[in-house]
Amino acid sequence: MAHPRSIVLGLLVVGGVAVAVAGGSGAQEEARTVAVQSMNVGENLYVISGGGGHTAMLVTGDHGVVLVDTKNPGWGSAILGAVQAVTDQPVTTIINTHAHGDHVGSNPEFPDVVTIVAHRNAGTSMARVETLTGPNEAFLPTETYDETVTLFEGRDRIDLYYAGAGHTDGDTIVVFPELGTAHVGDLFAWKAPPFIDHSNGGSGVAYPQTLAGAVAQIQGVSRVIPGHAPPPSESPIRVWMTWDDFEEYAAFTRDLLEATREAYEAGKSVDEAAASVDLQQRYPDYDLTRTARSVEAIYDELRLSVTPIRR
Repeated sequence: MAHPRSIVLGLLVVGGVAVAVAGGSGAQEEARTVAVQSMNVGENLYVISGGGGHTAMLVTGDHGVVLVDTKNPGWGSAILGAVQAVTDQPVTTIINTHAHGDHVGSNPEFPDVVTIVAHRNAGTSMARVETLTGPNEAFLPTETYDETVTLFEGRDRIDLYYAGAGHTDGDTIVVFPELGTAHVGDLFAWKAPPFIDHSNGGSGVAYPQTLAGAVAQIQGVSRVIPGHAPPPSESPIRVWMTWDDFEEYAAFTRDLLEATREAYEAGKSVDEAAASVDLQQRYPDYDLTRTARSVEAIYDELRLSVTPIRR
């Protein structure tokens, strides 16, 4: 069994270590840098930020390295460099939280990976991702699930949960129960109005119910890795949040839906509704610059009077 390298852990604990890897060739060559931060929960769970959505890295005792999400295309080497800075174990498993390219784009850059896991709906959507077509179809999910599934056991245990439509219709919450930590993907990207991807089954109307269901179902989690929080290079604050933040986000999406529905029923236009939906006082640390986009997405659903059906 290969152990994480404790000398690297010390660097990670005090604020992260940057791993730069050259990508491309000639004039197109550019340095691709990720930052690695330890979760401080036993030397085996890390967050790799930069290059797309946050990647979680679990160094297991008997099953190699598990990655949650692989960022944009072209970032596989940078992720692998981060892995190799911590352990000599191979990457054996990838879990994709959903189908967007900034979370699945570098799947093909791990040719030795054995297992790729995602929700069944995400697997369907991933088949439409350009970088996962043709010869790269081999890097689509090898295993899918519908409601919940458990990988491994003991300290390496990973529980996957699907609670319903939200950001997409295939969002997975990845829970490391022995470590009290969850990677929630873009169901909770950061403290801001959600991006609702109707083309991949997302729903602003279902969003609050989905998050409330997850909060009710999942127990024992204190730390949350969001889809996109500021990386250490941009902020001295750690990249993970708390379960209380996740619960608050469930309340935020509920309040956003209620305010938008009220504006819709009052006959306001999208622009008028966006201007009238004022949640800043209740959520002072939220970035509300994207409110209009979320309001428009919810309006589109309300006009159709149809909420995407959970499959």
